Amino acid sequence: MYKQMKLKATDGLDLHLHIWDEVKNPVGVVQIVHGMAEHGARYGLFAERLNQAGYIVVADDHRGFGKSAIDEASLGHLDGETGFKNMVEDEVVVRTYLKETYPGLPYFIFAHSMGSFIIRTFMAKHQVDGVILSGSGLQPIALLKMGQMITKQRVKKDDRKRSGFLNKLAFWGYNKPFNENHRFSWLSRDVAIYEAYEQDPFCGPVVGTSGFFHNLFEAVKVSQQKETLESVPKDLPVLLLSGSDDPVGHFGKDTPKIALSLEKAGVEDVTYKIYEDARHELVNEICKETVFQDVIDWLDEKRR
Repeated sequence: MYKQMKLKATDGLDLHLHIWDEVKNPVGVVQIVHGMAEHGARYGLFAERLNQAGYIVVADDHRGFGKSAIDEASLGHLDGETGFKNMVEDEVVVRTYLKETYPGLPYFIFAHSMGSFIIRTFMAKHQVDGVILSGSGLQPIALLKMGQMITKQRVKKDDRKRSGFLNKLAFWGYNKPFNENHRFSWLSRDVAIYEAYEQDPFCGPVVGTSGFFHNLFEAVKVSQQKETLESVPKDLPVLLLSGSDDPVGHFGKDTPKIALSLEKAGVEDVTYKIYEDARHELVNEICKETVFQDVIDWLDEKRR
């Protein structure tokens, strides 16, 4: 059964939750942490497959996205000073709810893209039975600092101002390798997916504010810091997934680098898989059923 509910964040914001819990004998819980300019409801098919394998699934809409945005003006916006910190704390609130609602079940996280940067910080501080990072990436620290210098000035003036310039900068060149002549073809080889994304009012039309982009740069920067990596529990199972044609992960190059950085920090159970020719949204790719099964197999192995 699919249902929706509200959950209070620590600052009083109503976080919107999507819940798929039609599971007779559950073997675990999976918390989905979505990416930028999207929302939890897009993971319905993936959640149904996980349900069939015995996993209860819950996904929140991040603050500033989906139905957690309190109005149209809040879509794509994060507070310039506390946005990233609040996003991490929101996932802690969801974790607490899941632990209390489904006690005793193994607890996993599947985090995609921007969500992966949030969870790469989250998992350094909070206990999880396993983490799957999909569509993650790395950026040069110098580039991130430059981005924050630009956004800091804009945040001081008006952190709610939409920034077409920063939006273009964030996705610069993503479509260049592809022939479909569509601005979202980098998401998937499935035409129906990127056309639906463009029309979804919670996705394609959303342009982030200066406050959002300032926090995005912060999220990526913190996720890569040595202190963050060294704080990840050494026994945490981590699975990294990416497509060989995913521009966010620099076309498959970043995933093994992230795996190596975790291993160098002492994390003992790190594996990764690159899906040939797949693009950014693996759970919406033409190879999605293979991805679903790979995730289920990994979850089944780690929950025992």
